[in-house]
Amino acid sequence: MLRVMIVEDERPILELMKILVGRHPLLEVAGAFTSPLEALARFEELKPDAAFLDVEMPKMGGIELAAKLKNVREELQVVFTTAYPGYAVDAFRVNAVDYLLKPVTPEELERVVARIAKNRELHAALRPSSASGEPAVRCLGTFETRGTNGSLMSWPTRKTEELFAYFLAYSGRLTGKWRLADLLWPDTEEDRALHNLHNTIYRLKKALKEAGIEVELTHTNEGYQFRAPADLSDWGQVRDFLARYPKIHESNAEEAERRLRYCRGPLFGGKDYPWSAGTATEAAAGHASLAKMLAAWHRERGESAAAKGILRAYLEHSPLDEEMNAELLRLYAATGETGPYLRHYGSYERLLAEELGARPPEELRELAERMR
Repeated sequence: MLRVMIVEDERPILELMKILVGRHPLLEVAGAFTSPLEALARFEELKPDAAFLDVEMPKMGGIELAAKLKNVREELQVVFTTAYPGYAVDAFRVNAVDYLLKPVTPEELERVVARIAKNRELHAALRPSSASGEPAVRCLGTFETRGTNGSLMSWPTRKTEELFAYFLAYSGRLTGKWRLADLLWPDTEEDRALHNLHNTIYRLKKALKEAGIEVELTHTNEGYQFRAPADLSDWGQVRDFLARYPKIHESNAEEAERRLRYCRGPLFGGKDYPWSAGTATEAAAGHASLAKMLAAWHRERGESAAAKGILRAYLEHSPLDEEMNAELLRLYAATGETGPYLRHYGSYERLLAEELGARPPEELRELAERMR
């Protein structure tokens, strides 16, 4: 059973949502509020698994409330309810599961509940256990490192963290000391920059040792070489999976699902390191490749709902991806889902116009005309 918090400032709509949620066999109402401030105050007490939040509310909008709730409990699944599909783009920014257009129908609620339930199953599969825990380093959508005791590491300096990020991105590569000094301290006199590098290397080794994280960091006359197991970081695991498997099949599909769940946003949380553009592009391409492969595997097995779920989740992070938007819309068309097709097409069309001054491909425009 999934515990749901509902926040809606209009009392009649709130009562309707309570009825719809209460009738669903997988849901129970943990709390229902017209005030977002009251909902925030009661959140830790109620411990809901999911929150259905109205976007437009006085004093605090649903998107702001979602951000505050997820700061308290990151795994909370957020669904927005709105009369305006354009808010979907903002919803993506707080990693919402989905959004529901008012008036909410049982059919649309069922679609969203299926996603929430699937997410919970995948999240449970990723929880640490005595046999295998989560990666010590999260660098897809965030950048945080946890020691063997599970506590979040606090780096002695920002440059220590950046140097660790560089080594993670280019694990196994021998990098000259002067190049490293220039990358991290480009505006510093050479001898001073090299001195900074030596100090930062020392701090990095010390911090990792104290955290119980085992890596190999060696120094030669040519420079430094960092080696770490692929499972140290989420990106390492994704990259390793893609290197091992060019295609999804029965024996690796479960692992692929787990790896895809690691993909929560841009590399290093979008931190703008001067050297990171290339590897950030590689990580984004890896996310797209894994999502595409997994969606295709489900589609070939006739599991269109699972394929659509993967595509929707991917588009939360990359809403302008033309190929993935087209694939999702084709699936909607193939399964005769006129409402979802037109809603997604409308949102995509507006986003393209606003962000790129472009239009969807002719194929999709023609499909939209036929389905209207």
